[in-house]
Order: sequence, then C-alpha cells, then structure tokens
Amino acid sequence: MSYFFHLFILHLTITYMASKSFKKEMTQRFIELVKFLTMSEKVQSKTEIGILMDQPLQVVSKLLSGERIITLEQIQKLILNTNIDAHWFITGKGLMLRDDTSSIKESKMAYYLSNNESSRSIAAILPLVADLEERIEELRKENEGIQNQLKELNHALFLLKKEKKANPPSKSSP
Repeated sequence: MSYFFHLFILHLTITYMASKSFKKEMTQRFIELVKFLTMSEKVQSKTEIGILMDQPLQVVSKLLSGERIITLEQIQKLILNTNIDAHWFITGKGLMLRDDTSSIKESKMAYYLSNNESSRSIAAILPLVADLEERIEELRKENEGIQNQLKELNHALFLLKKEKKANPPSKSSP
C-alpha cells in the first residue's frame, strides 16, 4: 500500500480514534520541544517554529498555550524539517533529537526567513540535495571498492603472466 494511504490511516487514527489524553500528551511534548529548541538557540522565535511547521505564529501560540491540540500534519512538518526523533515525539520514550547533523535543515530555515522567492525555491530543494549528497557518498564508496577489486585482478593477472613467462609450456615432440 502507498505511503499516503498509511499516512491517511494514521491521520484518521490520531484524529478520530486517539484519546484526548494522547493528543494532549503530543501537544505537551511539542511545548517541551519548543522550550528546548528556544533555550538551546536552535530556533530564535515562535515564528521560526511556525515556519518549520508551515503554520502562522498565532497557531504556534495557541498550541503553546494549550488552546489547540497539535495535528498530524503539524507534527509531520516539524519532524521533516528538524532533527526531532519521531519515536520520541509519538511515545515520549528515547531521545528527543536524532543526531545533530541538521545543517541542511538550518540552511532551509535561513532561506525561508528570506523574503526572496528564489530563496524559498532553494529551501524547497535542499532536502533533495541532501539525499543526492548521501547517494553520491554511497556511490563513491562503491566505486572505491570496485577500484580495489580491479587492482587485485590486475595484480593477479600480472602474477599469472609472470608465472607463464617463467614456466613456458613445454613443446611436445610427435
């Protein structure tokens, strides 16, 4: 089944079947997360949080005050645009953050904060660039392995030729 189907089912579960206490726990984790991101200076304001979630400041303020309960879409955007650990966000268990390699995401924030339309376009493609960089690194390692195999094969061929030269096949007489 498709990713979107699973996302839709998860959305229905959270929206209609999840208990109110579960939804409040998620919102409480959001509040905890915003406090951490602000205190650690990973974000400077609620506006930046809103940008990461594609939400206006007033929505973020209502979430932080408890007037609103966070939605699946808001959680998804926040997780995709930061190094927040999804498992922690949903269960409250484990570490709040994945490894701190969020330079692409930090760049995305800088581009979004710019009012320049081309900068916003750049921000949209930065995750693709990160994926391509990872793929390039994988291919570089694969290429390195193939080059090592080729060197080994060339060395084996050299040794075979050397052995053949040292021990030429005997000519049998009829």
